[in-house]
Amino acid sequence: MQLLNSVFLISLLSTGLVSALAPRSSVNGPCTGSGGAPGVCISTSSCSSGGGSFISNACPGTADNIKCCVKPKCASGGSCKWTSQCSGTTQSGLCPGPANFKCCTPSGSGGSGNLPGLTSVQTRNARAIIARAKKDFAGSQEKQACYVAITTAFQESGIRILANTAYPASLQYPHDGVGHDHDSVGIFQQRPSWGSTKDRMNAVWCEVPIKGTFC
Repeated sequence: MQLLNSVFLISLLSTGLVSALAPRSSVNGPCTGSGGAPGVCISTSSCSSGGGSFISNACPGTADNIKCCVKPKCASGGSCKWTSQCSGTTQSGLCPGPANFKCCTPSGSGGSGNLPGLTSVQTRNARAIIARAKKDFAGSQEKQACYVAITTAFQESGIRILANTAYPASLQYPHDGVGHDHDSVGIFQQRPSWGSTKDRMNAVWCEVPIKGTFC
């Protein structure tokens, strides 16, 4: 009987039937990337073509070309997450991997709809400022840049791009209203010494007192 059992076990091994007892492949499954970022186990080629970056040894039981793919930025203020992990809004088609691995944008930082307490015009301009701050700064500087820029815009123009009848050239650019403060124009009410009319009439051109740069 013991001999028969041994023969049967050898037979299972030779036919590969015991593979069902081995760890299942984690292709399209969850993984954890650098810094604890949520990721998906997919081929390196799919990850790269989808704009993500991958790390090794985070997807056990898979082939060599299957690695943990992470995409920390997929939209303004968004990152790729599993839908079960997203507490904001999700967008499809922006993240590599399966359909339930989507671009997640936290509530109030992007997506559709007006920002709390703002009109559609103010929201459009605020998002333009926020996107520029996120592009040029990181960490605490990003938050400070956003705070300073939005606060300044609210104080100077109500977060609107204002032309000025005393500065006729400004009327030729898209604007949300007309102001009358000397020759100041734009969302930050900047005077000619700050730059060209075109730049001053653009919501993303603004001085922020951080390293003497622009947000």
